[in-house]
Amino acid sequence: MVRPLLLLGILLGLAGGMSLAPALANAQAVRDAELALQPLLPPGSRILRSRRLSNTEAEVWVEFRGNSNPVIMRLNPSGRWEQDMNATLARGASQLRALARQQTAALPEGFGQTAPDQPRPLPTQPASILIPPVDREQETQRALSRAGRADPFVPQNVRAPEPPLPPLDLPPLPELPPLGGEVPVGVATPLPTPTPDPAAFARSVQVSGVIQIGRESFALISAPGTLPAVVQAGQNYQTAQVAKVSVPERQVVLSEGGETVVKTMQNTTVIVGAP
Repeated sequence: MVRPLLLLGILLGLAGGMSLAPALANAQAVRDAELALQPLLPPGSRILRSRRLSNTEAEVWVEFRGNSNPVIMRLNPSGRWEQDMNATLARGASQLRALARQQTAALPEGFGQTAPDQPRPLPTQPASILIPPVDREQETQRALSRAGRADPFVPQNVRAPEPPLPPLDLPPLPELPPLGGEVPVGVATPLPTPTPDPAAFARSVQVSGVIQIGRESFALISAPGTLPAVVQAGQNYQTAQVAKVSVPERQVVLSEGGETVVKTMQNTTVIVGAP
């Protein structure tokens, strides 16, 4: 299990073709962490340098095919160094975000934006072709004389009001006694209580990456309020169980509360390692 998890951390760091190794001239090497990592490296890779991040955590930079990437090592309770998969993936994700911010900042201002359409200027016309001013009173009288009206405020084509209909002589309605001597009072119907979703947590899970190493498939998943984790089929993630990890279909099948939830990865590179 240690070798597939190590290859997963290295391959996820190499997927973007980055080389972000910082200058560690004054850092003290952690030889025990390097020795524990050396037999787990794939052929053709070598250790560049290392440094201690805390009493129980170290950072080892590994070069593979011209790219250098960090591997986070941690001391287990027995005092032996081993790879911390979650910390390695989190470090690679932070480097990807930093590279994206650098590339965005290097773009020229206004790149990719469309300039708004400028209003076209109205054509100018000489004053000689404009309508000459007229007397308002004369034009009003002329329009009324053509329409055959002397008073513009008298409405036209208005129907005379019709005479009201005589009231109908209907017999009074009989008074009925209340049933049982009491007037029934309406009872409000209570609103139905919504049923909680038994698979609410599984539906909130997001798939960030999948990888296949040999015959084993792994997935990097996360959910609101939880830490990302690398899982494979048969493991539990909080209250959900990972039923299947499919690298060709980019899917992770979760089971919770008797329901099956299929989560598909979007816009993420699938990495297939060597057997």
